[in-house]
Amino acid sequence: MSNHFCLDPNDPYAQSEVLVFFEGRYPDIRLLSVIDGNDDEILSDLVIEQQRDLIREIAAFHTSGGDAPNAAA
Repeated sequence: MSNHFCLDPNDPYAQSEVLVFFEGRYPDIRLLSVIDGNDDEILSDLVIEQQRDLIREIAAFHTSGGDAPNAAA
């Protein structure tokens, strides 16, 4: 299991982050948990497209060698 800080998909201003726990490698990344700034588990509240955005953000970070800034896909 790995983790990564991503932009909070529920923050329209892209100013906060969530901690995402995941397993696998792109394109087979499976999200296990998403913790917001209030320490709440929000994975079950995210729609499929928000989950895909998190997966793309994780993939972009790891395929760029870890130098990519956090940015929504």
